[in-house]
Amino acid sequence: MNCNGVWKLPDTGQTASYTATFGEDHDYQSAAVQPSYTVLNPVGISSVTVDNRTGLMWVTNPRTDAGFAGTQTWESALTSCTVTLNGMAYAGYTDWRLPNVRELMSIVHYGATPAPRINTTAFPGTASGYYWTSTTCVSNTTNAWYVDFSLGNVNYNSKSSNNYVRCVRGGP
Repeated sequence: MNCNGVWKLPDTGQTASYTATFGEDHDYQSAAVQPSYTVLNPVGISSVTVDNRTGLMWVTNPRTDAGFAGTQTWESALTSCTVTLNGMAYAGYTDWRLPNVRELMSIVHYGATPAPRINTTAFPGTASGYYWTSTTCVSNTTNAWYVDFSLGNVNYNSKSSNNYVRCVRGGP
């Protein structure tokens, strides 16, 4: 159930059929849930990508547009989004933050091969690697959840580990 439409879930993007059995993801290709993005200011700094299904606005290429060239600890990732981007009013906004695990999972493209598992037109320069979320692992609060764009899965590791950063604003 989709919580009565409160959280609009995009399709995974898988368009190939791998069996003759009906029920695979590719069998459900409603246009209303297909991923759809609009890239604003695609040339130069302050480029953002708007997810037309969820309403979330993402930094298009954090490595070049926002200067987050490498990986960071979880604390540093939080600061990069909330202090650094907001301090410069990136793209004219001051409410940037690190996405939660559901938000970051919403841009995974499971049909993308080879990795990264993301729409590389809407999100160019995405590394095939782990990206931090703001979601702490409840069973061990020294860990936080990440999204792995090389496989399209979710896991957690120590907040002192180094992962990539993608910032977000807005939402449903």
